[in-house]
Amino acid sequence: MAIAVEGVSKRFGEFTALEGVSLEVRDGSLTALLGPSGGGKSTLLRVIAGLEAPDEGRVLIGGDDATPIPARKRGVGFVFQHYAPFKHMTVRENIGFGLKIRKWPKGEIARRVDELIALVHLEGFGGRYPSQLSGGQRQRMALARALAVEPRVLLLDEPFGALDATVRKELRAWLRRLHDEVHVTTIFVTHDQEEAMEVAEQIVVLNHGRIEQMGTPRDLYDHPESEFVKRFVGPVTPLGERWVRPHDVDVSLDPVDGGIEAMIDRVIHLGFEVRVELTLGDGQHTWVQTTRGRTQELELQEGEIVYLRPADELVSA
Repeated sequence: MAIAVEGVSKRFGEFTALEGVSLEVRDGSLTALLGPSGGGKSTLLRVIAGLEAPDEGRVLIGGDDATPIPARKRGVGFVFQHYAPFKHMTVRENIGFGLKIRKWPKGEIARRVDELIALVHLEGFGGRYPSQLSGGQRQRMALARALAVEPRVLLLDEPFGALDATVRKELRAWLRRLHDEVHVTTIFVTHDQEEAMEVAEQIVVLNHGRIEQMGTPRDLYDHPESEFVKRFVGPVTPLGERWVRPHDVDVSLDPVDGGIEAMIDRVIHLGFEVRVELTLGDGQHTWVQTTRGRTQELELQEGEIVYLRPADELVSA
C-alpha cells in the first residue's frame, strides 16, 4: 500500500517538529527515516500512523486521504522501541490478542498465530511468557503481533534500539528477510546509519523537521546533496577544510602533488581493515581507513610522517 505525505507540518507549542514535509513511499517497499534526535523522525511516523494530527498537510494511504481517519481504522501496524507486551499472556496469546478483540473465530486465530510463530522463528516458544524470552525474541513477538491483523502498512519506531549490538545486527538481517516474505509497506525510524543502509531500499534523512535528502542508500552515500547528509550517512574524516570518506584517502610515504603532511599517531588493526589515526601539521586530528595489505606494503609505524591525498573525483570541497 503506497503512502504519500503532502506538505505536513506539526508544532508543539513554539517547537516546530515538522515543516512542510512531503515524501512518497511506494507499495511494498522498505523505507528508513534517518536523522539525529529531535529531527522529526518519530513525529512523522506518528502522523502517518494517525497518533498525531498534522497542523497542515495530509497523509494518503493507498491513494485515499487518511488524515481524518483515526489510527485504529487506518490498517496500520505499529511497533515501538520499548514494546510492552501483556505480561500475563503467553506468546500465542499476545500475538493473537488483536484478532481476538476483532472477534475472529478461534480456529482462524489459531491458524494465523501458528503461521506467524513460524514466520518470526518462535517455534517452541508459543507457551512461554514474555519474561521467559530474550530481548530479540520479544521484539519478534511484537512484530508478529503487529502483523497478525494483516496491516496495510507496518511502522517501526526504533524497534531494535534497546537491544545490544549483536542482537541488533541479527534482527536487522531477519527484518530484511521477513519483509521479502510478507511485502508489507514498511517504514522504520532509526538514528543508526548502518542500520538504515543495510535494511532499507529508500532512506529519508530528516534534520530540524525538514527532509535533507531522500534516495537509495548508495545515492545518499555517493552523492550527498549537503554537508549534513555527507557527515550523517556513512563515516567521514576531516582533511583540511574538507570532509572526506576515510577509505577515499591515499597514504604515501613520499611527498605527492596535493598531498597533506601528517604524522601517524596510532595504527589499529581491525581484521582485514586498518584504521590509521593521524595529526596534521596544523594540529587537526584525522583518520583514514586502509587495508592490511596496504599497511604491510608501506610498513606504517607510529610517529612516521606520511602524505595524505584524497581521491579527487570522490571529494567535494
